[in-house]
Amino acid sequence: MFEEKGMRFFLSFVFFGWCISVFAQENTIVAPTKGQYNPSRTKEVDLVHTKLELKPDWKNQWLLGKATITLKPHFYPQTQVSLDAKGFEIKEVTQNNKPLKFEYNKLVLKVDLAQVYTRKDTFSLQITYIAKPNELPTGGSDAITSDKGLYFINPLGTELDKPQQIWTQGETEANSCWFPTIDSPNQKMTQDIFLTVESKFTTLSNGKLISSKLNSDGTRTDYWKQSKPAAPYLTMIAVGDFKKIIDPNFKDFEVSYFVEPKFEKYAMNIFGRTPEMIRYFEKLLGVKFQWEKYAQMAVRDYVSGAMENTTATIHGEFIQKDNHQLVDDNDDGVIAHELFHHWFGDLVTCESWANLPLNEAFANYAEYLWANYKYGKDEGDLVSFIALNQYLDESKEKQEPLIRFQYNDKEDMFDSHSYAKGGRILHMLRNVVGDEAFFEALKQYLLQYSYKTAEIEDLRIVFENVTGQDLHWFFEQWFLKPGHPILKVSHDYKEGKILLNIKQIQDTTYTPIYRIPLKVFVKTEGEEFVKEIVIDKKQQSFEIAASFSPKMVLLDPENILVGKIEHPKSKDELIYQFYNSANIITKLNVLDSLTFIPEEDTTFYYPAADKKIRQLLIDATKDKFWRVRQFAVQKLFDYDGEDFLEVERALQYRVIHDERSYVRADAILAMKGFQNSHNDKLFREALNDSSYTVQAAAIEALLATKPVDALELVLKFETSTDPNIFAAVANYFAEEASPLRFDWFMIHLKQMKGNDLYQVLGIFGTYLVKSSTEIQLKSVPLLKQIAQNDSQWYVRFAGMQTLNLISDNKEVKVIIKEITDAEKDERLKKIYKQFKDI
Repeated sequence: MFEEKGMRFFLSFVFFGWCISVFAQENTIVAPTKGQYNPSRTKEVDLVHTKLELKPDWKNQWLLGKATITLKPHFYPQTQVSLDAKGFEIKEVTQNNKPLKFEYNKLVLKVDLAQVYTRKDTFSLQITYIAKPNELPTGGSDAITSDKGLYFINPLGTELDKPQQIWTQGETEANSCWFPTIDSPNQKMTQDIFLTVESKFTTLSNGKLISSKLNSDGTRTDYWKQSKPAAPYLTMIAVGDFKKIIDPNFKDFEVSYFVEPKFEKYAMNIFGRTPEMIRYFEKLLGVKFQWEKYAQMAVRDYVSGAMENTTATIHGEFIQKDNHQLVDDNDDGVIAHELFHHWFGDLVTCESWANLPLNEAFANYAEYLWANYKYGKDEGDLVSFIALNQYLDESKEKQEPLIRFQYNDKEDMFDSHSYAKGGRILHMLRNVVGDEAFFEALKQYLLQYSYKTAEIEDLRIVFENVTGQDLHWFFEQWFLKPGHPILKVSHDYKEGKILLNIKQIQDTTYTPIYRIPLKVFVKTEGEEFVKEIVIDKKQQSFEIAASFSPKMVLLDPENILVGKIEHPKSKDELIYQFYNSANIITKLNVLDSLTFIPEEDTTFYYPAADKKIRQLLIDATKDKFWRVRQFAVQKLFDYDGEDFLEVERALQYRVIHDERSYVRADAILAMKGFQNSHNDKLFREALNDSSYTVQAAAIEALLATKPVDALELVLKFETSTDPNIFAAVANYFAEEASPLRFDWFMIHLKQMKGNDLYQVLGIFGTYLVKSSTEIQLKSVPLLKQIAQNDSQWYVRFAGMQTLNLISDNKEVKVIIKEITDAEKDERLKKIYKQFKDI
């Protein structure tokens, strides 16, 4: 499973920043959850095989099914079996064509077996049923926003801009919403799926397509067979008008991509690095890809980022990009993440949801591994840096052990602890034991637990067997304890020695004093070297011999630690550090430290006004790595001071020559206040850039100068569906506030979702504030629907914020109260309570 964060860091997130600040305060004590203990599910019987005969009813959004479930007692004799079956209409349960007695409460189907079966026996049940997922109450999590298992998209074909599709989403325990099973990750089964659909549709499921049979009624039955066992939550089906592209660059087994027809010509550009990923991961792990095929599909209105269904990954529609969008970035991270799951998650599965990091931490780490291999160390380091900060941001709100049995809801496991922190901890483990031992241990773990389940102790024991080390200390503090270290560091130089003082200042109410092997990088006038130390006390001092006074002392120079290091340094020390460090994360941290402005600052201090910082920023615009250049460009936004022409020339150069579209776009935005004919010419040329993001920035910059052809310019781009260009055009229409633009806004808002919708609701709010009461009231039904029902909590919040802008109307006030009273998400409840308290 991949969490689609999608927070584009080159944009400004006013809503998101405000709402996070309400409940994510720094330096507060965050107690871990003390919910009930959640053990792995008791195995009374084992799933062996599932055969499904399925036919969708599009009109009613039902699935007509017959399931043949083959099971065997795990150890103790059984006379009854319980199957998860949520919201079904059960027609009959039979065995060898004889009816069996059963009890059914809409959640669990209990079947009387009419005899005793022992662990030496295998038996089968036939269950005829109708699955009715839309009649189920819905739940979900950050990663998986709905849990009804089976989804009909545009089932009657009435939405002209949307294809008809059916797809499933099984994690965590939602596949039992469309077929009876034992919906637990510690079960594994083989399967046959016979899926009958209208012949115009394409289908996808797990394993190989064995046959496609045309039926006399104009339907077709596709038979999919998976011969290797996998957990029930990894079963999937999908139906729709897809174009299938078989990758010609891989011959070992079929690698294919399923996309909407209009994206067929881009499919290889979107997914075409998959064969190289397979080869890379096979070589790295020493274990071949174990499954019959590998397919990837993009679907509409998906309830997550992506899902690693065995042999058949589903992606949300965000993965479908044209070549203009691919200029900005590809989605290799999510593609690598889901592929790596086919070793960690599908081949070896977490025994229980408490052990979810055994799936997700590895998949998260695959994003780093691939970026580092394919695009170089700097890109890999950036992936790590982003992951670390995702976790640190979340840690202000919650701090849990990675492996946690006392969660309130299994969906709570799908967070930046299991994903981002877990991936970074694996990287620390790699640095503790060394590369060769790390990957040998992963190989042994995969071989030992193939087609089985595992828990964290299994991983630890494998690592100990390979290395010969007792690693309990590492697994205890990093996997089984909450929090992270915060190191307060100072250094001095006396009599040929660097005196390094380190305190662990994290609150130890719940968080341990850590044992941390770390490196210290020292650079003096005449030498540079690395010293290895071990921190294992609350307060320690280290003496490091050095012939000269140090010009740079860096603790954790490779940025491996999952935690924070507070090491105050002067401006000159930081500047020296920037110019003399090869690590891009160190450079980014320096730039951040030198340009950071506290929220409470009221002096309107502009860091670039300082000559040394300004020169550093100008030099940083020439850095070899794009993210450093982008950061520097952003900090020169709207500069108007000494050396103005030098700053302007640096930004102009980036607009013309930078290879990365994000840098070109941000350089344009940084100069949009620099009104002169030369820049106007640059901006107009950028309207033809290969990147939509750059085009959008050029539109925004040109419109800021209020050109005489502003309306003509906007109308050239008003039909674009790219969210960045839409936002630039929408800003103009919002300021214009013409009632003629209302329908234009409505059409686009109804088509948007997720982060794109979240971004533009603020712009629409500006339009409404400037509009008549009549226009404002016409917007209320859509805003209410968004604020009440959107699957993403932050989009609901943005909808509420927009409603709040027109809350002078009594009808709107009633709606706001209705929505806030009904909200169940704890984050939003805290925010809405703050509203009431103001």
